[in-house]
Amino acid sequence: MDSAAFEDLLVAATTSPDKKTLEKLLALLATAGNPIPASVVEELNLLWEAWGNDELDDAQGAFCIGLAALPMTDSPVFRKLLAQAVKAVLPNYLSRPPIMKALGVRDENVALNDFAARLQRLRVLKNGLIVFLPSSGRWGIAGSLDSIGSLAINTWGGTGGAAAVPLDIVLREAVLLTPGPELIKLIDSTRGMVSSADFRNIVKRKALVPVSDDVAKLMAKNGCAKNLDAAAFEKYWADNAAGAAAPATRRACDGRSLKEVDLLLSAEEKAGAGNFSDAEAAAFNRFFSNLKPDTAARDSKLLASIVARLAPRATSEQLKQMLSPLTGKALFWPASPATADLNCLAVWGELPAKELEQLARITAEIFPEEYLAECAMRVPLKSLNALCAAVADEVLYDLFIEQKSCTSDFLLWIWKNRKKRESTELPQLLNVDNVSRALSQDNLPKAWGAALRELRTLLLNNADFQKQLIQAAGDDVSMFAAALQGALFLSSGERQSLMVKLSRVSPELRSYLEDGAGQRILKAGIGKIDTDAPAGNEPNYTSVKSHKRLMQELDDIINIHIPENREALKAARAHGDFRENSEFDAAKERRNFLGRRRSELERELSRIQPVNMRSVRVEDTAVIGSEVELKYDDGEVEVYQLLGAWDGDPERKFLAYRTRLGQAVLNSKVGDSIEVPGGRKCVLAAVRPLSEEIIAELDA
Repeated sequence: MDSAAFEDLLVAATTSPDKKTLEKLLALLATAGNPIPASVVEELNLLWEAWGNDELDDAQGAFCIGLAALPMTDSPVFRKLLAQAVKAVLPNYLSRPPIMKALGVRDENVALNDFAARLQRLRVLKNGLIVFLPSSGRWGIAGSLDSIGSLAINTWGGTGGAAAVPLDIVLREAVLLTPGPELIKLIDSTRGMVSSADFRNIVKRKALVPVSDDVAKLMAKNGCAKNLDAAAFEKYWADNAAGAAAPATRRACDGRSLKEVDLLLSAEEKAGAGNFSDAEAAAFNRFFSNLKPDTAARDSKLLASIVARLAPRATSEQLKQMLSPLTGKALFWPASPATADLNCLAVWGELPAKELEQLARITAEIFPEEYLAECAMRVPLKSLNALCAAVADEVLYDLFIEQKSCTSDFLLWIWKNRKKRESTELPQLLNVDNVSRALSQDNLPKAWGAALRELRTLLLNNADFQKQLIQAAGDDVSMFAAALQGALFLSSGERQSLMVKLSRVSPELRSYLEDGAGQRILKAGIGKIDTDAPAGNEPNYTSVKSHKRLMQELDDIINIHIPENREALKAARAHGDFRENSEFDAAKERRNFLGRRRSELERELSRIQPVNMRSVRVEDTAVIGSEVELKYDDGEVEVYQLLGAWDGDPERKFLAYRTRLGQAVLNSKVGDSIEVPGGRKCVLAAVRPLSEEIIAELDA
């Protein structure tokens, strides 16, 4: 190993652990020897000390896991870091304690290379894989992983039902293979035997983790050759002559299960089968009609793959006929994409690109454009180009304004396609409020994690993206700062760095932050929860009456005005040429106003604390829900009702405490001297409870 290169890379990894540096360092360590010399391991302690106090990112996690697969000397310090590495590279749902225990990440009895092998199995494990368990000699099909760390394995052929196998056993020994028609020959002894040479080759090609010859031999003994006695089997395993294999004659539409349809469809594709006949389309319709909803849900990805692979061999009418029974049954086609659980839509991020394109094309033929737009707000980034190809930008924009909700994936897609799409409206959705709302989503399934991280990186580090957010805010720097203050996804250092970068882009924002808004943001408890940090900004207090009024206004906007505006846009759009379409322009203006007002109300209502005025205790201090009497130096006396932020009414002397005068009076005691706006001075002469009539009005 090149010692000088090692020293340089080690220093670079300690100070700036980027992905390329760590990959080079890992490649160099792979040449260090077997085992890696103790002196080299000792120097790696510099990394562990530098990284030990912070969360690891993906690159650091991948480096630690890659190092565990090398002949690396174990140590408690490295084990502790390895646990952080696993959490960095795995999604949250795979970082639960039962799974970490099955991995053996903290178990010193599990060697590092065994841990690396277990993690490799965990990362490729998914529904539908063919599984072989050497200790029990059992073949099966992988099902779902439960919350206590057991994997459901369905016995091959469906004769033995399903069993919950401890994940520890699966990760320690299981052979995991990609499904395919070739595997039927290996497993099913009734279909004839393949030669031992072919058996080895198929296992090598289909296995997702390396398989030793002894394990392959055990697989054959419990698979196609299980009817042979010991002597005959030993002869078979040593003999490389090709065995007879029974050809498959059944058509894909005749399959009795999704797995069989998949295998038969793969065989037909390999053989170059032509288009489906009308009889085959009718047979598929019957199959999908008889498919049980729980089976469709359990094998959602397999079902989506089958649906996508039907498209190239069917006409549009045949597709509608074949797949009509799946609308509302297939999880990837939920009745309401806007409210569906994200896990139902995960398939849209898991299929290969070619199958995603076909699935999107089929979806566009079966469902209306508005349905595709609803899907676009929720599905992973990987599928958005294919899905949005059949959706107009105006439809996407209108739906977003109506729902005010989307994933990071949709915003990231807008950013990546801002120069490819003709719309000037979609980029307007890239504002700090929408970005903050999207990044604040947590506990997302794995398929949405990559876009969430990439959008977060754009916000923190991309100058062009930051300029876009500033431009979208226009002159409203206070709203921009309020959105930052309400974000819950940045650490203290990150939000301080972000404010510095944003200040370079916008002098107006810099001035606003320097006037005190910056300190409020830093003290607002944004980011990771710190038990020693201040509690955060005080909510806005107002009366029950005003709170109900604002809630009603928001409800009217969402359920009355926005739907009416959507219909007006549809009608105006049907008139044609947008350049001379005054109805369309007016409807767009109305839509933009409703969107802004909705955002304002949602932001304000999230911070409002309604106050029951009857419960306010009034003594000698001016509090919200009290009557105050001010006596000026010239003898003038003014009486105000000091009320909530949205209760102000100058004609009735209802003083909102958020006004300048309200702030000057609030929390003053009787006898205190007060300087009111305009420089006049007065004394708080008296504080009294509100009248019964006013209390009844405000508490209604």
